[in-house]
Amino acid sequence: MDTSRSAAIAPVWAALLTGRPEAQGHGSPSDEVRDPLGRVPNLWFGDADEHEGPRQRFHVEVYVAPEVAGQRIAAALDAGGTVADDSGAPGLTVIADQDGNTGIVCVDTSAVKKV
Repeated sequence: MDTSRSAAIAPVWAALLTGRPEAQGHGSPSDEVRDPLGRVPNLWFGDADEHEGPRQRFHVEVYVAPEVAGQRIAAALDAGGTVADDSGAPGLTVIADQDGNTGIVCVDTSAVKKV
């Protein structure tokens, strides 16, 4: 992902992809995100100059079990992300990093027991 602010957005992506902000900084450059359990691909940040408008946007869908969705969203928010759209919650919650790239926390709501 090209960005001029990898240090700012890397914690959001570490939390979204792995649920663990400490997954950031494993590898080179230091902001790269690597899942120590090998469940998701590595995310590397390329240096880009600051620019007026977006040249690139990145979005990924992260599927998680219903019982961990809240934790994954909270971890991304604690890392500096923001909720961009929760109109589809609990099945879909869109999280944006500081550059406007989005990740969607997805839950198969058909698997959730109705009370």
